[in-house]
Amino acid sequence: MAKALFLDIDGTLILWDKGPFAEDIAAITEARKRGYYVFLCTGRSLGNIPRAFLDAPYIDGMICGCGAQVILGGNTIYQTWIPEDVLALVCGFYLGGEKWCVFEGEKRLYTVNSYEPFRFAVEAQKITGKNDFSQRYADERVAKVTIQGAASGEERDLLCRNLTLNPFPDYFEGVIKGESKSRGMEALLRAAGIDRRDTIAIGDSLNDMDMIQYAGLGVAMGNACGELKRAAQAVTLDCGQGGVGYAIRNWA
Repeated sequence: MAKALFLDIDGTLILWDKGPFAEDIAAITEARKRGYYVFLCTGRSLGNIPRAFLDAPYIDGMICGCGAQVILGGNTIYQTWIPEDVLALVCGFYLGGEKWCVFEGEKRLYTVNSYEPFRFAVEAQKITGKNDFSQRYADERVAKVTIQGAASGEERDLLCRNLTLNPFPDYFEGVIKGESKSRGMEALLRAAGIDRRDTIAIGDSLNDMDMIQYAGLGVAMGNACGELKRAAQAVTLDCGQGGVGYAIRNWA
């Protein structure tokens, strides 16, 4: 009977510019030999996935943009994106301010204002007008926005009509309403013919909450936020200290 591992990226498989780590990769590779499918389950859009994972032979599929795009065996089996009129509203709002706002697309990244490049896998294209996604970048599909700092009341009024906001210590992400990591998991499991009970999910932050609650076994990283640790069925070691490998060796 096939089984599945669902792995977050940031704070789970990589730590800023370090990783993936050899001990984790070895355990993942061994799990695949024992019949596990291995899926990334990330808030990053496809255009923001590090090359190390895009080229990895041990990855069988991906859930990107917190469920906005689901990929199995190199084929997209589900996808949705932020409508052009919403993108125009968001572009116009941040072009008038100082905060950076990065639009995470299927192909590339796009930014309003100067951003922190170490957070992203590739260099972002510049947004110069609110209608850039209907004109200059009309071939792009945007799955998510990542925005500097905490969301103000004005930002919430603008964004929450169409997006769910997930807070992090010094930025927040806007995910398409109705999409989630667990919904992406459901689509992948259905397509791969795997029972939900035969899954393990490993993550570290609040946007992993529904993922670890949906899985047969939900594991929090040692460096995970307190809320996730309390919700998880098990807690492993830190990212960079063999956390994913430890979880697979002990519970997979």
